[in-house]
Amino acid sequence: MKKIATLIITFLLISTTIAQNINDYKFGEVENDVLALKKYDKDTLANAVVIFEIGSTTFSFKDEKIIISTKFYKRIKIFNPNGFEHATFRIPLYKTKNEREKVIDIRAITHNGYTKTHLNNSQIFNDELTDNWDEVKFTMPNLRDGSVIEVEYTLDSPFKFNLTGWKFQSNIPKIYSVYKASIPGNYLYNRVKNGYLKLDVNTSTVKKNCFSVPGIKGYSHCEEVTYAMKDIPAFIHEDYMTNEDNFISKIKFELSEFKWFDGRTQKFTTTWQAVDKEFKTDKNIGGQFKKTKFFKDKLPAEIDTITSELEKAKAIYSFIQSYYTWNNKYNIFKDVNIKESYETKMGNVGEINISLINSLKAANINCELVLISTRENGSPTKIHPVITDFNYVIAKTTINNTTYFLDATDKFTPFGTIPYRCLNRDGRVMDFENDSYWTDIIPISNSRIQLNVDLKLNENGTITGEIKQLNFGYDAISERKKIENRSIEYLMSEYEKGFNELVVTGYKIENKNDINEPLIQIMNILIENKTNVTSLFLNPFFSEQFKQNPFKQEKRLYPVDFGHPKKYVVNFQLELPENYTIESLPKPKAISLPNNGGNFTYTIKKYSDTKIGLYSAFNINKAVFYNSDYDYLKEYFKQIIIAQKEPITIKKT
Repeated sequence: MKKIATLIITFLLISTTIAQNINDYKFGEVENDVLALKKYDKDTLANAVVIFEIGSTTFSFKDEKIIISTKFYKRIKIFNPNGFEHATFRIPLYKTKNEREKVIDIRAITHNGYTKTHLNNSQIFNDELTDNWDEVKFTMPNLRDGSVIEVEYTLDSPFKFNLTGWKFQSNIPKIYSVYKASIPGNYLYNRVKNGYLKLDVNTSTVKKNCFSVPGIKGYSHCEEVTYAMKDIPAFIHEDYMTNEDNFISKIKFELSEFKWFDGRTQKFTTTWQAVDKEFKTDKNIGGQFKKTKFFKDKLPAEIDTITSELEKAKAIYSFIQSYYTWNNKYNIFKDVNIKESYETKMGNVGEINISLINSLKAANINCELVLISTRENGSPTKIHPVITDFNYVIAKTTINNTTYFLDATDKFTPFGTIPYRCLNRDGRVMDFENDSYWTDIIPISNSRIQLNVDLKLNENGTITGEIKQLNFGYDAISERKKIENRSIEYLMSEYEKGFNELVVTGYKIENKNDINEPLIQIMNILIENKTNVTSLFLNPFFSEQFKQNPFKQEKRLYPVDFGHPKKYVVNFQLELPENYTIESLPKPKAISLPNNGGNFTYTIKKYSDTKIGLYSAFNINKAVFYNSDYDYLKEYFKQIIIAQKEPITIKKT
């Protein structure tokens, strides 16, 4: 492995010497030890590893415009067929009506021992995705176990905003990743390091008189930066996280100011005061808030007769929620037309929720718009306004000193509850009378699944009884969506699939359409004893049992985000005939997370020789746990799974 060590040392020397040229690597030449590599010692389960990658960005004047050019090079070792997916490359290209990005000088080789297979132009495909995005796509040829692939190309962008930075981390490990940029002093960018991994190289120098534009007098100095990381672990997606882009290690650039050679300055990073002013006059946001009179005449007359402000707000919310159908579009900064959406009874997020705000204001109920970023969209920047970070709007009203967040796009969401997709903590309240401000999006805390089980073991070994499942809060919302438009017969069949000998003999649903009440499902069941066994094993948790630990990583560097507190309760009772006895019962258990993060209790009560009761409560008391809590959470779920696996053992006498 001496050559691998030499290779890594070489990369370190390259990354720490600012003046090194990107062409110091030799395209088409791969060391024998890399070709022979069977696994990556720091992650032996990895299907592939990035041996080395480098990006280099420069500014130049081409075709009568300033172009930002970034040259990419990547070398990947493929260990097995599961790693072949990393040999497909998709290069997104942004475009407008007048300008577009281009990818040029693509060259790529698949190395298999001494055999080299070059990527042909016929294997490169260009696709139009949307009005603003194209894509260049190719898959490396002649892939085998042990292949090494090399890819190099240059992306030319005429958009000065598109110095987007560099992602060091991906879903496979990397031995070394380096990014270099030569940025003219005319361009001022905010830089943000994202993620939990530390930079191994972070250097900056100034190169004088490096940039000019033909026909314009003057030169600009350039800042030459190098950022690098080594031994980068793969980013593993685990349950209970928001957009991975929040946590993946990378460097982000955001254009804040541009200085012309004649001294003029154009600022792009603004203040919230300036944003507030712009929003008030914007036709899609501020302009649509002038429609309160429009909705005053549209609200049902009976709403005027409601004297309670809270009940009136609930009635207005219910009216808007039932009147509109959401078209699944998130538009908030364009294509917002309140009157048109009212006529069609269909709208995007902006149209529906701004209509809700206008309607509440029409009834003299104070209400404000809140800009948020959904869970899958990532967290908004809080240091300064980045309006493109937001992709959603909700409403906020305070009645009798209680704050309610509202979203009328979802038919299953009660008043005071916003959809799970919106639970991303930070919202910017756009108060059009005063200054905007940040607010915490606090989820409701009443989410709960409760299972009441009342069973009777009969003398012939069959078990009959009733299972009542009650769903509250977010668990009720998700369950209602699951059973929507499903027949009773289908639901009975689906429940039976989880068990070997369980038959659902009756099924009833209560409060299916009353979203303000818990959803209740009542099942009459029969557990057959076809083989006439004398020993029975019964798990009291039925469907509310954790089958596997959602936390598998040894360490997790980013938070565990459940979205909202959780609770699972099981009340179980079993009556036995005289010809059966209880041979063993699960052991009582009590587990707690630090700092009141949660607890699990499991108690058993023997009422008599023929009747037993079990009670279990599982609680997650916080929506978010930070990485310092990860080991506790992992062990917490491990112990719960062990406890829930213990059956009640019953023997025929």
